[in-house]
Amino acid sequence: MAQLSRLCILILLISLSTGCAERTSTLIAVTTEPSVPQMPVEECPRTALEHWLQRSSNLTQELSDVVNGNIAIQPEQAFNVINDLSAIRSALELARAPQCATAHAAALSEALNLADAYFSAYSARRATDPVGTLTRINSLLDQARALEQELMRLYSTLP
Repeated sequence: MAQLSRLCILILLISLSTGCAERTSTLIAVTTEPSVPQMPVEECPRTALEHWLQRSSNLTQELSDVVNGNIAIQPEQAFNVINDLSAIRSALELARAPQCATAHAAALSEALNLADAYFSAYSARRATDPVGTLTRINSLLDQARALEQELMRLYSTLP
């Protein structure tokens, strides 16, 4: 996100500085290096991060599939979804996030907790604001995917 902001500021500055000059049809290519999270290597062993990324990326997709694939179910069917969410929670706990992946694990856990609360309330016919809740869950999953990308960049730099 910071890179995108820096890129937008750079483009804005370029357009402002060329706005007073004669316009040309020359395109300016701007590239930036991807940022790598600054993390002491001892807090992120390569094998632990590799194991986490292999498992967590599958769990992120599985959670997304469970939530979005069961939007239109009947309240009586929510029990099966809650069981699926419980299995995902168990697998997430077994995966054990390394120290450098705690924010990623927290985003997944928060999405999982919100999904569990929603489908529990839905099964009891007490769910309020399903659109807002499902939007929030998907937003958390998007956040988890972005953090996962940062961890993959970090992984590529580890010895």
